[in-house]
Amino acid sequence: MRKIYDQKEISELRPVLGDDLFGRIYASPHLFVPVGDDGCFFSFLFCDIRQPQLPGMRMSAYCSREALLFVSDSTLCREELAKISEDQPPCKQILDLFLALSGADVDFLEHLEDDITALEDEMLLSKRPLRGAEGRIIRMRRLLLRFKRYYEQFSLITSGFAENENSLLDDTLQKRFSSLDRRLDHLLNSVLHLREYITQVREAYQAQIDIEQNQIMKIFTVLTAVFLPPTLIAGWYGMNFSLPEYGWSFGYGYVALLTLAVCLCSVLWFKHKHWF
Repeated sequence: MRKIYDQKEISELRPVLGDDLFGRIYASPHLFVPVGDDGCFFSFLFCDIRQPQLPGMRMSAYCSREALLFVSDSTLCREELAKISEDQPPCKQILDLFLALSGADVDFLEHLEDDITALEDEMLLSKRPLRGAEGRIIRMRRLLLRFKRYYEQFSLITSGFAENENSLLDDTLQKRFSSLDRRLDHLLNSVLHLREYITQVREAYQAQIDIEQNQIMKIFTVLTAVFLPPTLIAGWYGMNFSLPEYGWSFGYGYVALLTLAVCLCSVLWFKHKHWF
């Protein structure tokens, strides 16, 4: 027997679960609890990583040897479950559903890794900090954080099935759930790797900004150093003292040439030192 309910109809599970367990459904993001000697109940937030713009939707189900009571508002979950034959054992239906929902996740994560690599290449080839890169990095970090939480919850559910605490599964199904659990661990590790990767990209972007700021400060420092001697000369000849150059007919030209020579020598010296 299989029944599919909307989230607003979840109260249909109360007689099977009991008031205590039913009240715990929304108390935590994920839940896996054996029910009696031949059943189990799980609940977690499903995230369609192929359409990450959609909000997460809760998936709940009571599964026994004879019955499957499934609750979710996710169109994808309901459609995939509808494709699975009701003649199969309920736990086998859940296994096939989980496999269908996670089947293309590896490809999506590979595409996401390609996007991060492309962003990194754009940043490295750009002479200046890439415009809009910070916003793209933030969006990717938030997306990967959401995937991390999703796979952590998903893996806890499959681990509950694989442990087979009340002997609900036969040996074949238990091994397949264990295999699925290892697969989800691999996906979780891939997400963690991508989080480290995007962190490195963010650090590289920050380093580019720091380098640009250092270049700007270097320019200001060089300009200050170049014009500091003329300022000293202007201050020297601006003193209210009778200097010998005041009575010299070429005094003005001498000071002008001196100032120009000092500036030119400073520029040539900085150029020789490769300071700009």
